[in-house]
Amino acid sequence: MNYKNYIKQAVKISTLLPKVFKQLKKKNGGILLDIKLNWENILDANLNSVCFAHSLKKINNKNILTISSDQNNILELSYSSDTIKEKINKFYNSPIIDEIKFKKFLQN
Repeated sequence: MNYKNYIKQAVKISTLLPKVFKQLKKKNGGILLDIKLNWENILDANLNSVCFAHSLKKINNKNILTISSDQNNILELSYSSDTIKEKINKFYNSPIIDEIKFKKFLQN
């Protein structure tokens, strides 16, 4: 058992919060959270009900947004990837998303 991860004494939560938020800020700067919060405002009702933003990764200095869908029409949804990318970048008035990948969300 690794005891290094456990806190031995009581610590104020105000000293722990900056450590947690620094990791969150480094990861994607809260862009994914902002996209998820404004997802209904960015996309139309028909696209909004079919898919949702799953993850945002930075690979080779490109921001890649992964969109998940639980329906079988993910191929048809992939044809509208350019319009989704344009709507997201237009909503933020800057090129935030470079590529979009699609993923099928498995659900019982």
